[in-house]
Amino acid sequence: MSVAEPRSWTVIGAGPAGLLSARRLAAAGHSVTVLEAEGHVGGRVSRVRVDGLDMDAGAESFATRGGYVERLVEELGLTDRLVAPTGGPAWIVGPDRAYPMPAAGWLGIPTRSLAPDVIRALGLGGALRAAVEPWLPRELVAPDAMLGEVARRRLGDRAVERLMAPVARGIFSRPVDELRVDAAAGGLAAEITERGLIRAAGHRRANAPAGSAVLGLDGGVATLTDALAADARAKGVSIVTGAAVSSLMRVDQGWRLWTEAGRYDADAVVVASSRPAAAALVPQVERAPDKQVALVTLSLDAPELDSHPRGSGVLAIDGVTRAKALTHATAKWRWVAREAPRRHLVRLSYSLETAEDLAPFALADASRLLGVPLKDSQVRDLVQVVWHDASPTRAGDREPVPGIHLVGAAAGFSGLAAIVDDDQRSTLGA
Repeated sequence: MSVAEPRSWTVIGAGPAGLLSARRLAAAGHSVTVLEAEGHVGGRVSRVRVDGLDMDAGAESFATRGGYVERLVEELGLTDRLVAPTGGPAWIVGPDRAYPMPAAGWLGIPTRSLAPDVIRALGLGGALRAAVEPWLPRELVAPDAMLGEVARRRLGDRAVERLMAPVARGIFSRPVDELRVDAAAGGLAAEITERGLIRAAGHRRANAPAGSAVLGLDGGVATLTDALAADARAKGVSIVTGAAVSSLMRVDQGWRLWTEAGRYDADAVVVASSRPAAAALVPQVERAPDKQVALVTLSLDAPELDSHPRGSGVLAIDGVTRAKALTHATAKWRWVAREAPRRHLVRLSYSLETAEDLAPFALADASRLLGVPLKDSQVRDLVQVVWHDASPTRAGDREPVPGIHLVGAAAGFSGLAAIVDDDQRSTLGA
C-alpha cells in the first residue's frame, strides 16, 4: 500500500524487517513508533553473551544473492566490516561415514556429479545415477511440488539422502520431502522444467555473485541491526523496547495498541513479528505451524579442535544426532577467533516441537559431529536460545485488514537477503 499524506504508524517488532519499514516510513515523512517486546532491538539478528564474548544470537551470516544486503551495508557505512567465512568446506556426517560437502553444488545438488568429492559422498554407483540426470526427459514441475520427490526421480535416492536432505534440514528447518520447489528458491520449478535439475542448479550457482555465497560482519551480523536502529532514530523514529503488544483493536479510522506501559494510537500498523504472534493479534492473519529452532553455543577448552577437523561446520543426516547442524564459529570467522583466543566456540542447531532444555545433549552431539571426544570439564560456557517460527510460510495476504501490513516473518520471509530485497521493492509509505 502506498500513502500520499503524512500519517502516524506503529511498527510491531524491532527486528530487521521492522527497522527497515520504520526507517522507510520516516524517510517518507510519516510519524513512526516501533514497539519491541524484548529489552533490545534486533529480533533474530541480535546478540547473546557467551563466555564473555558477544556472539550472534540468530543469523551469523547472510546470503550474497542479489547483492541486497551488501547494498544496505554500504548505505549504512559498514562496508569495511564485511568478512567472508574461512575454515574450509562444511562436512556432512551420516550414520557410518563423514565427508566434505562437494565443492561444486547448489542446495546439495551436485553440479559435477563425477567429481571425486561427489564420488566420495555418494559412492560410484550413486554418482553415476546422478550424472545421467541431464539426459533424462524433461518434466513439467509445479511450483508446489516437493523438491525431494522431484530430486529422487531425477537424481536417485542416494543423492537426496546424502546431500540434499541434510542441506534442506540445516537451511530450511524442514525435511526435503516437505520442502516445496519454489519455497527453496523462487522460480526454480520453471527452471527445472526448462533445463533439468542439475543444469538449473548449475545455472543458479553460476549466476551467484563471485566469491562466497554468504558473508558476515566483523563483530557479528547484529552490527547491522544496531546501525539500522541508529539510522531509524536519526530519521525521527521512536523505538520503545520492553513493550510487548497485548492487544490491537480498530478505533475510528485508526488502530489502538495496548502494552503493559500503556496504549499507542496510530493510523496504520506494520506487523513485523513472528507469524504466531501476528495471528494472535490479528485474527485475519493466516495461521501456520510454529517451527522452532534452538541454538546452543558452547565455549570449549579443546586444543584438539585447533586443526578444524570438520572445516567450518557440519550438517547431520537425520537420526545421527539430536542436532541438525553445527557451526565451528572460531574456524569459520576470523573475528571470533581473534576475540576468543585459546578456546573454541561451536554452535549447534536443533529443530523443536516444544520447548526443551538441550544442554544434556549438546556436548555429546558436538563430539559426534566434530569426530572428536569432548569432556564436560572442557566446557567453559553453554548458552541456549530458542527462535519461534523458524521456517515461515508465505502469507496469503500482506494486508489482511485495511491498515495492517505484514512484513518479515509475519509475511513469510526468512533470511536477511529475502527481507532486505522485500523492503527494497516496497512502496510502503510512498
